[in-house]
Amino acid sequence: MITPTRIESKVGSRHGATAVEFAVAISIFIILVLGIVEIGRGFMVTHLLANAARNGCRTGILASSSNTDVNSAVDTTLTNEGLSGATTTIKVNGVVADVSTAQSGDQITVVVSLPASKATWLPGAHILTGNLSGEFALRRE
Repeated sequence: MITPTRIESKVGSRHGATAVEFAVAISIFIILVLGIVEIGRGFMVTHLLANAARNGCRTGILASSSNTDVNSAVDTTLTNEGLSGATTTIKVNGVVADVSTAQSGDQITVVVSLPASKATWLPGAHILTGNLSGEFALRRE
């Protein structure tokens, strides 16, 4: 007759190993989720910057506007979205210039850029680096 072996004693000694495996797996999972959130935030901020550039450009195509008006429109849009510290570049026909010098039919381009460190939600994280930017162009009326 065959006697059954006691397997339960080997299973009971795995509780510590299970806890270690869980700690390693959950930490990798949390880092992965935070990375996905941070990259999603980068895409969102890029879209917000493009929207601010669009609002600035729409202001810039009006005949009575100046760079101050464009910068004000961009800053207002970004402030409403909770972003600050952006740099606005205004170009007329591809050259940095004041929009008040533009003639009818000239292309006005507004580029808004923001350091990625000012857009992050995670303190101390360096997943996003460099600058995020949005650009929009319209013809002067």
